[in-house]
Amino acid sequence: MEEIETVVDEVNKGVRIIVARGSEAAESVGGSIRETIKDTLEGVRSSRDNVVMVRTNKESLDRLDELVEGGIANSRSEAAAFLIAEGIKARRGLFDKISEKIEEIRKTKEELRLLIEEEDSGQSAHAEGPKAPAP
Repeated sequence: MEEIETVVDEVNKGVRIIVARGSEAAESVGGSIRETIKDTLEGVRSSRDNVVMVRTNKESLDRLDELVEGGIANSRSEAAAFLIAEGIKARRGLFDKISEKIEEIRKTKEELRLLIEEEDSGQSAHAEGPKAPAP
């Protein structure tokens, strides 16, 4: 019986150590997340020069309010800017592909504009007909 109690005590000690280490790890992760959010918000706060008016659904508004109520953001505007920045970071690959396609579209539009200008200048030269020699 004494052996069982010794084993139980050893198991309890091991569990307490594991729980303590797990708590420390959780606090460390929580601190890391807090620091990441803080850094992101500082970046958002320092570079918010543009205004965008948006309409949101109830769920999105509730999430913005949670960030404000939780002290993560000082206002709905700051919370929205934070979430937009985080969304862009999270989908960086997609936005890189979008940027590439937009650049292709811009180049194609410029090519079309030049093509039309060339066509217009060619037609206007034909429409005028041959020029008479100067006297």
